[in-house]
Amino acid sequence: MDAIDWHAHVFLRSLPMVPDRRYTPHTDAPLAVLRRLLIRNRMAGAVLVQPSFLGTANGFLLAALQELRGAASPQHFWGVVAVEADCALDRMRSLQSAGVIGCRLNLYARPLPDLRGRTWDRFFDSVNRLGWHVELHLEGPRLPLLLPQLIERCERLVIDHFGLPDPAQPQNCPGLKLLLEAPPERLWVKASAPYRVFQGLDADEASRRCAPLHRILVEALGPSHVLWGSDWPWTRFPEIAGYERTLAWGDAWRGTGPEGDA
Repeated sequence: MDAIDWHAHVFLRSLPMVPDRRYTPHTDAPLAVLRRLLIRNRMAGAVLVQPSFLGTANGFLLAALQELRGAASPQHFWGVVAVEADCALDRMRSLQSAGVIGCRLNLYARPLPDLRGRTWDRFFDSVNRLGWHVELHLEGPRLPLLLPQLIERCERLVIDHFGLPDPAQPQNCPGLKLLLEAPPERLWVKASAPYRVFQGLDADEASRRCAPLHRILVEALGPSHVLWGSDWPWTRFPEIAGYERTLAWGDAWRGTGPEGDA
């Protein structure tokens, strides 16, 4: 039992949600259900990522981490929060003591921030001092607009969902090419949510099309820098409906499952 789920969410529909959200969930994603799935599949733990529709209100995620710390379990859990750029270092330290290891910039379908200026300087300095990573959720075609600045300023940068390359030409997407050329000691990419990369396709077919992306990312960054995640509970894609299905995708990408040569 040594595998980690590097990308999962917990939330309730009753929580206050940001007014400009792109999506409103139709089901709850309670911690207890996620824990049962992890135990059933002999997973060593998970990273809980703040979902976009909750904005910077990280209270539910932090409460989940607190509950987990009080539970007698061999599993390990960490959190990735969303914070404002002017979040104080002391506040970040308190989040770290609760089990937070990174912060997420969820910029999918959103205007890109101007990272110049003292506010962002202090932000990245604090993140690096704490040993946190910055997690970026952004469309691959727009990655070149932000990635060089982030790689320069972040000691640890994690990219969501294969970097979301252009589905029409994924391996020729400028964003993916930048990921392959980036300093591997600073960069990690999540192998997760193939249905978000190739939207409109059957999820299993989308997974097969992500296999070459997984292979070239591993070749460029090394296997320890390509992180599998379930993306549970598959917001906007409830038809996935199977944790074991996402595990099988990971096995196939790594060449350890029945479709390892796909």
